[in-house]
Amino acid sequence: GAIKPVVTFTPNWGNIIYNDDVTLTCDVPSTVPEEPRTYHWYKDERPIPGDQQRLHIIRSSVEEDRGDYQCQTIGGDISDPVFLDVKENYVILQRPPSVIYEGDPLTLRCHHIRDFNAINTKFYKDDQEIKSSESDSTFHIPNITMSQSGLYKCTKQIQRIDRSDVQEHSDVSNISVKELFSPPEIKVTPSSVIKGDKMMVRCDTRLDPLRGGTELHFAFYRDGRTVRGYDVSDTYRVRSSQLEDSGKYTCEVRMRSDTVRKMSDGLYIQIHELFSPPEIKVIPSRLIEGDEMTVRCDTRLDPLRGGTELHFAFYRDGRTVRGYDVSDTYRVRSSQLEDSG
Repeated sequence: GAIKPVVTFTPNWGNIIYNDDVTLTCDVPSTVPEEPRTYHWYKDERPIPGDQQRLHIIRSSVEEDRGDYQCQTIGGDISDPVFLDVKENYVILQRPPSVIYEGDPLTLRCHHIRDFNAINTKFYKDDQEIKSSESDSTFHIPNITMSQSGLYKCTKQIQRIDRSDVQEHSDVSNISVKELFSPPEIKVTPSSVIKGDKMMVRCDTRLDPLRGGTELHFAFYRDGRTVRGYDVSDTYRVRSSQLEDSGKYTCEVRMRSDTVRKMSDGLYIQIHELFSPPEIKVIPSRLIEGDEMTVRCDTRLDPLRGGTELHFAFYRDGRTVRGYDVSDTYRVRSSQLEDSG
C-alpha cells in the first residue's frame, strides 16, 4: 500500500498562544527513498495554496491558524489530521498534539504571552498541587500510567515588562492516557490436557493498533516459578505434558523498554492421566479347586479419550499367563492349586 506520512509540530505543542511560531513537518517513513518530493498541505480538509515544501511554517500565529492539518506526497496516502489550537490567552497549559499512551513520557508546559515576565508557576492535578517553581514552567512525567489521567491545571504569575503590577492567570487541560495493551489472559489448548499431549499456553493480549509497531515480550510462570523467561513469542509449548506440569499458570507482558508491564490472573491447569493405575479384581473372592476364576484388570479411561484402545496382559509371580490383548479379563475354567500365586 501507499506510505502514509505523519504531521509533527516543532516545538511539539498541540496548543499555542497567538503570535507564537510553529513549524509543521511532513514526515515520510524512512523506508522510502529520499527522491525529490512534492508535498501538499491541507487545513480542515482544504488545500493550503502555494505550499509545496516538507515544512509548513506558521509565523506570528493568529486564531485563524487553528484547525486540523494534514499533508500528502504525490502518489502517497494523506496523513491523519493533527489539531493545532491557537488561543488568545495570557497563559495556556501546553501539551503534545498526539494521543498519550501509558508508558509514554509526558511534558506539560505553563506558557505565557510575549512581553511578560513569569514570576511563579504552579501545577495541579485534580486540584492537588504537584509542583511549584519560580523558574521552571514545565512538568515532566518520565513514563505515564493510566491512573495519571485527570484534569491538570497550571497557574502563573506574570508581569508586563514595563509595569510593576503582577497578574495571575491559569489554564486547564484534561489528560487522558490510553491503554497500550490489555491486561493479559492465560489460554490453554487443548482445553483438557491428558498426559503425553502437546500443550500450548498462550498469553493473550490486545495491542492498540495505532501503536502496532510496539514490541511486546512475554514470560510464563507456574506456581510463581518461571517456566519461560521473557521472549517475543506469546506461547509457551510443552511437547509431551506430564502430571508435574499441572499447576497455577500466570503470564506477564511487558514493553521491550520495560516501561509498562502487566500480569495475568492465574489459571489452574490440571494434566489428566489417560487411564488410572490398574487394580486386580478376582471373582469369586474365595476360590475352591475346580471353580471358574475370573481375574480383571480394572482401570478407568478418561471419558474425553473414550475411543482409545487399551491392551491388557496378566502375570503370575512375574511370569506371563496371558499376553497383551484387548480383553481386560483373564479366565481360568477350572482352577487348580498351581494357579495360586
